[in-house]
Amino acid sequence: MSHPDDAAVAGSLPRYADRSQVPRDLRTGQELAAHGYERLGAPAAELVTPDGEVVALYSTSEARRLRFDLWPRGPRMRSPRSEAGAAAEQPELPLGAERRLANPGPTSRPPAGSPRFRQHVPLEELEPRRAAHRGDPRGWFAELFREGFVVLDTETTGLGARDEIIEVAAIGSGGEVLLDSKVWPRSGRVPAAATRVHGLRLEDLEGAPTWPEVLLQLERELEGRRVLAWNAPFDERMARQSSRAWSLVPRLPPFECAMRGYAYARGIGSGSFRLERAALVERVLTGQQEHRSLGDARLTLAVLRRVVEEGTARA
Repeated sequence: MSHPDDAAVAGSLPRYADRSQVPRDLRTGQELAAHGYERLGAPAAELVTPDGEVVALYSTSEARRLRFDLWPRGPRMRSPRSEAGAAAEQPELPLGAERRLANPGPTSRPPAGSPRFRQHVPLEELEPRRAAHRGDPRGWFAELFREGFVVLDTETTGLGARDEIIEVAAIGSGGEVLLDSKVWPRSGRVPAAATRVHGLRLEDLEGAPTWPEVLLQLERELEGRRVLAWNAPFDERMARQSSRAWSLVPRLPPFECAMRGYAYARGIGSGSFRLERAALVERVLTGQQEHRSLGDARLTLAVLRRVVEEGTARA
């Protein structure tokens, strides 16, 4: 059965004749409705069935966002796989270096010597965005662990508009490590203030892959998955900035904010809660926070598990 919006989008979206080639994030309206999704957003692609019927496909990530809209978000990454407008405007781009825009500039590593960057400010001291007063945090957590997800964490050269990712890790909801990599920065700099937070120096990054190489692997691991980060707007912005430094267009799913989900579930109205403090409250941190990507991703997962376990025990 075709969705009512099929006719309106016919011919304007990517079309698939083989269901096995459809990105994991895309589902038909009937499939999403069977899982309780009522608001689907705009169609993102079309599927031609064996009998020739054209069926609209919708982004599961977008439907999930519309269902559990717990907090305001910053600008989302453009993703041709999930946004109908971008899909209509841009052809499918190959992965890898071919996605570089015109005039990418030199790709050789800059010299290590450089002036100091701006003073690094701890992430938790940034002014938080206020959580929206709607949504169902219990339902969000229940669906989260039922469907499975990925926790992502990054370490960076700082918090400014020109800073970059120098380490990234992604783990599955079962604790499996999907990616754990250092990243050589395009700037060739790691300010001392940033080093004092995570301990990474420029010499520690020698021989590490560049962001274009890491992004390629990250896209493959995250495609069609739910992605959580403790402070999602920050990690999402850093992924965009790192890509822009290399003249790349990132093709990542939107990040969901674990910090705001946790704060909303615990009744903290501002939505701002340091990961270390949350881990101490939930009794999953026995020492000091590592402030390294893999360790912080595991700590985020432990906090989320604790909330779900406590909710299950009370039920």
